[in-house]
Amino acid sequence: MKKTIVFEIILIFILIVTGWYLLGIMKHAESNSPELRAIESYNRLVFTGGAGIDVLGNKVGSIHTDTNDDVERFVVSFLLRYDSLEADLKFWNEVDVHLSKIASVRLAAYCENDQCIDVIRKSPDIAHFPVLEYGRAGDMQAVIGADATGEFWLAGNGYKKIIWRDEALTSYDVAMSIGLGL
Repeated sequence: MKKTIVFEIILIFILIVTGWYLLGIMKHAESNSPELRAIESYNRLVFTGGAGIDVLGNKVGSIHTDTNDDVERFVVSFLLRYDSLEADLKFWNEVDVHLSKIASVRLAAYCENDQCIDVIRKSPDIAHFPVLEYGRAGDMQAVIGADATGEFWLAGNGYKKIIWRDEALTSYDVAMSIGLGL
């Protein structure tokens, strides 16, 4: 009886360790898959940084990367999810307030779906930045892909993705990362 229990405990431990190891291998293989690298490479090539038509029908231009201080140094493009729209708007409105003090940056959001668009259209003042309803397919794909991993696009002198959907990060942390061009 005692031998059986000890054997079962050892077997359970071996299965847990094996499962943990295989999970790590799967995550590594998935993040290094040729398909994922190809999509990421394509997204970097086509991403222009938040140009399109906002939910009110206004044209939103593409980025300026001149060294002149009168133009934006960076453009931040991110996805607003309908399920977390209130929290997303609160976060990015706070980022906008922080950025107004440290950098010349333009924020450009994309709505995840028609419900998100309807909310913004009914109360356009709830966002301190343009929210795009239509944009280039490549840009939208790149922003949606970045959001799937909790990131947003920072465009300026090149493009990079920065994590924002991390509860440990504050709007100030994200604004500082943008302002520094990190």
